[in-house]
Amino acid sequence: MALYNLSNTSYSGKMNERTHQYNNYINQAEALRIKNENKPTLEEAELYQAAARVCGEIMAINNTQRNVYGQWKARRDDCIKTMERIVAAINPAPAKAPETTASRTIESSDRAVSNTTASGFKTNNACKDVPAATIESWYKSMPKHSFADVTGMDDVKDLLMNHVSSSGWSRLDEILGIPPFQSFFLYGAPGTGKTFIIEAFAHEMMQKGFKFIRLLGGDIHASLVGVAEKTVEIAFQEAIDNEPCIIFIDEIENVCVSRSQNNIEGHEKRLTVAFLEAYNLLKSSGKRVIFLGATNYPSMVDEAMLDRIQLVRIPLPDYETRLNFFKDTFNVLQPAADFTFEEMAQSTENYSFRDLGRLADTIAINIKSQAMDEYAVVDENEKIDEEMTSKMAVDAIVKGELAVTRELFSKIQGEMPPSDKTKINEEIEAFEKRVKGINS
Repeated sequence: MALYNLSNTSYSGKMNERTHQYNNYINQAEALRIKNENKPTLEEAELYQAAARVCGEIMAINNTQRNVYGQWKARRDDCIKTMERIVAAINPAPAKAPETTASRTIESSDRAVSNTTASGFKTNNACKDVPAATIESWYKSMPKHSFADVTGMDDVKDLLMNHVSSSGWSRLDEILGIPPFQSFFLYGAPGTGKTFIIEAFAHEMMQKGFKFIRLLGGDIHASLVGVAEKTVEIAFQEAIDNEPCIIFIDEIENVCVSRSQNNIEGHEKRLTVAFLEAYNLLKSSGKRVIFLGATNYPSMVDEAMLDRIQLVRIPLPDYETRLNFFKDTFNVLQPAADFTFEEMAQSTENYSFRDLGRLADTIAINIKSQAMDEYAVVDENEKIDEEMTSKMAVDAIVKGELAVTRELFSKIQGEMPPSDKTKINEEIEAFEKRVKGINS
């Protein structure tokens, strides 16, 4: 029970820290407004922006707790709305001339002074709101794990592997009419491995020369008014300029917000329109670009996007996947003689990879504590000899003297039940019915 409480403390600690940060930013903003006799300032807007970003972090921590998630989303929206009002009061928007083309270009007058960073990174798309250093941060190094490290999800791997194996056959693709641009929208309950398999896919494609751009939807959403739209536009243009390229937006529901929602704000509608325009430009560019989006809440994504992208549901791990997970995770640490990996897999239905990971980690920590107690070696100063104790414990594990017992597994499982997925599963099923209606 102590270890389970330790996990709760970790969650409570994160929540307390983020809540304190949020309150601090709000208090500073209010104090600044009083100090400036209600005159709006950019510094005040930046404080509300920072508060909105903290709200986004708290939402991520509580992505399976819809009530808490909703409360902090409302606070984030209030911060962004306040930030919008402040920015509008400081810099009233000039009348906008009608656009003569669907393509949204980056004005030359908005270019940053430098398109090169200190590390030597160069881009043609930097501007004062989205500097070269920010753009450089979007480019990610090759993830360490590949498809070989992905447990289960064979159908998804097969779907994506087709693009890995066929990449580079441009002449054949041209004859067959296969477009160079491809896009996939991965959705499912939290902890099912959406980001993990996308990173594995990126690993495979980067070995074929692709670059990997990754952005977090919540960070884009929390940007200052107008900057979010520029960020999306520039990110997509970067992918076009640097083909072959993968561009991945996680938490895409924050960037392509459903305009049918009753409480959608004006800036969210503008961001959705900007995203769809940039996506269309990317698709029509004729460049070798693969776009990937992922979300836990597909019903929050705008319907206009749903018939433009291939939808891929990532399910909870099935029996075979859970069996392989325990075999791979415990590896040297084996089950006791009267207990099997098969029993572990059978008893963990409705577990996500995140649930399985927490369970396995806690079991391993318990066995480590047991090993340190049972195989402790004390030196002449009556202090534990860490090196000898570790050696004795490892030998015991290798020999099977320390193993995962049914009693320990059941005890930890009882203390750490899987997250409640009833609500999210209902939302996903409703989303899939809605998509069928759209496509019928």
